[in-house]
Amino acid sequence: MSRTLEELQKEIIFEARKGFPILLSGVIVFLIFTLMPLVFPIEAVRLIWIFGLGAIFPIGILISKILGVNLLTTGNPVGTLGGIVAAPQAFYIPVFIIVYMNIPEYLPFTIGLLAGSHFLPYMWIYKSKAYLFVTLGTCISSLILGGFLVDQAFTLVPLAISIVYGIGVLLILRELKASHV
Repeated sequence: MSRTLEELQKEIIFEARKGFPILLSGVIVFLIFTLMPLVFPIEAVRLIWIFGLGAIFPIGILISKILGVNLLTTGNPVGTLGGIVAAPQAFYIPVFIIVYMNIPEYLPFTIGLLAGSHFLPYMWIYKSKAYLFVTLGTCISSLILGGFLVDQAFTLVPLAISIVYGIGVLLILRELKASHV
């Protein structure tokens, strides 16, 4: 018996809890990024940004395991679509490296815009307005803070992203509660 698209989406929403552990991981990583300029020279902070982003997914998986959330669903094509949507972020790495090599002060701007924009398809996958908020909040704050307040961008942009992701988590939890999932 084949499942309808509606049934597949409901299944992934239930199993993956709309993916909120990944956003929660992002809150943690970007909060750490916020504090980095206080501890390390800016040259090190720039490199930490590029390589530190790779910690978000594994930390998200760890959080999901602790909370009993199944982010790595199998047998659901909508779950597979979620993975495919996330995969293009790997192609952002060369962009980040080129920005680092040529105009490193714009890393927060670039990373914020690209990372934020990748969340938009999850609005449809998870039937979640929270992901529209995360996309717009991350992109707009990265554009304004990273594009116009460049001297403070390595502190302001990650702080803004942490706040946006944190609000996104709260919105997702509210959506889950409202739908009794």
